[in-house]
Amino acid sequence: MIWKKNFGKEIKRERMSWGMSRTKLSRLSHVDRETIIDIENGRIKNPDFYEMLNICEVLDTSVYFYIGEERIDD
Repeated sequence: MIWKKNFGKEIKRERMSWGMSRTKLSRLSHVDRETIIDIENGRIKNPDFYEMLNICEVLDTSVYFYIGEERIDD
């Protein structure tokens, strides 16, 4: 699975637009706070799909918005 470039920054922007702390997002999504920090800061470039699904559910957004298209070259 390929994630869009800078999706961690987009997740952070969405979280902040809700006025939500990382701790609260962690608690509601059941994703470790340190994992959320690493995703937002770009240290995790290929996060677990189900963790992202949980984060996006809490942020009322679609995980599919953050998925890029795979290219198949002949």
